[in-house]
Amino acid sequence: MPDEAVSEARASLAMNDHKSVGRMWIVASLIFLALISVLGILTNLERLSLGGAEIFGTNATYFQGWVLYRTGAIFLVALPLFIGIATSIVPLQVGSPSIAFPRLAAASFWAWLVGAIVHIISIFGADGGLGPANATLTEGTLMTITSLGFIIVALLGASLCIAVTVVALRPAGMNLQRVPAFSWSMLVATSVWMLSLPVLIANLIFAYVDLQGREPIAFGNRDELWTNLEWAWAQPQIYAYAIPVLGVVAEVVPTLAGQRQPGRDVVLSFIGLFGLLSFGAWAQSALSVGADPAFQNPALPESEQGNFIYEEFLFVAFALAISVPILGLLGGMADTIRRGKLPKPSAGLVGAMVGPTLLLLAVIAGEVRAFPFFWEALHDNHVLLSSSTAQLTLVFGAVITAGIGALAYWAPKLFGGFPADPIGILGAMAIFGGAALAGLADMASALAGQPDVSIQAIDNGTIETMNVVAFVGVIMMAGGVLAIFGLILPALRSSELLPDDPWDGHTLEWAAPSPPPVGNFVEPIGKIRSAEPLLDELEVL
Repeated sequence: MPDEAVSEARASLAMNDHKSVGRMWIVASLIFLALISVLGILTNLERLSLGGAEIFGTNATYFQGWVLYRTGAIFLVALPLFIGIATSIVPLQVGSPSIAFPRLAAASFWAWLVGAIVHIISIFGADGGLGPANATLTEGTLMTITSLGFIIVALLGASLCIAVTVVALRPAGMNLQRVPAFSWSMLVATSVWMLSLPVLIANLIFAYVDLQGREPIAFGNRDELWTNLEWAWAQPQIYAYAIPVLGVVAEVVPTLAGQRQPGRDVVLSFIGLFGLLSFGAWAQSALSVGADPAFQNPALPESEQGNFIYEEFLFVAFALAISVPILGLLGGMADTIRRGKLPKPSAGLVGAMVGPTLLLLAVIAGEVRAFPFFWEALHDNHVLLSSSTAQLTLVFGAVITAGIGALAYWAPKLFGGFPADPIGILGAMAIFGGAALAGLADMASALAGQPDVSIQAIDNGTIETMNVVAFVGVIMMAGGVLAIFGLILPALRSSELLPDDPWDGHTLEWAAPSPPPVGNFVEPIGKIRSAEPLLDELEVL
């Protein structure tokens, strides 16, 4: 036993154990989540204009905070959180003793962490950002662009490790149809990220080059810099960051209901379809006429109208179609519960269920934005950004609540202890309620004409009321974020011996000890006969 402990300690220090790397991703993303939550409170408080509270002081400084909230929510929190969970859990689920390319997995984390710190410093410490902070070019802008590209490259490196693990390190008998739902969702998610985010890197390179040595054009125009990159935070691409949300609910519900997933191939197909419809690199306006109806330009030459109509049709079609896989998946989960036992309320179950619900609200907000009836209300670019804020808030809330569900469900494997379920339930519900309030209020403000990137006072009672509602929602979300730390701390401090399979799980991670040792499994994994190998063993017995 001492030799095993020494071996595990060495592997952890060398960062060759995927579970140690995964925990580092999780902890760092949660720390950044706390910082982003504070920034969200400040930006929303500034919009209230209560007593002339000059938190940011100018529109330029406010825009810097506005941009950091968006880049941080996705690339410092949402993706790293699920990359961390997947780095720890996916190898266990597919019966592998390690993640593919473990050194790359560890290097990706450290590269991401350095890039994240530089990114934050560049925006506020070096007067950078992705917009017109100053009339003249600053080195901070170049630092912001470089650090964001560095962050994305690191995330893509970690994504590659996860995808290759699912594709190449499965045991005998586990074809892709038998891959656990969460691992399948991570394969879909990392595939979409590896196809779309390199386009964003190319955009950043264009911007960096344009800013050097001559009169800036296109991507290097500071007044249009964010607009040229905004597709990565708008629909349909915004949904790509929430693909793992569907994997969590498809994993947690069948286990807690004690029921094999009926129509499992259909459920996996829904996740794949959602991933396909969330690919958004084609929808950017900077290199084409533009797909989003809000960018409509009636002065376009007649020769370009055909392409515009074609891309506009795709934009609307994607916005409408993407609700189908979510509704189908939620219907499948309801059918699973109906066929099995009614699961007890837990942080894992609540987080897993409310995440897709928020995602569905985000999709509905996107459908509202896509309908021709609202094009006139969204014609102004600043109002367009305000409507994007609503979707970002809802998607971000979906990711965090599903993250609570995943952390609670896999806590014995991630941290070696049981989570504080009541705190987790309260946290998930607080984030759910807060994200719904803030997101829907932001959408109502957008339709009423709220210029989201401005802190100027607006004499509009609807906007003022919605700003108050949004602020209340952001406060609720921040309270839920604090609850996440209360959820996992008991698991981190636990010293009790845990059963290998406390939930009567269906998939291979529950065949490993809690917490798993280096190498994950005490005995070799045999041939897999179905998607629920642990249930197969029970039936044989």
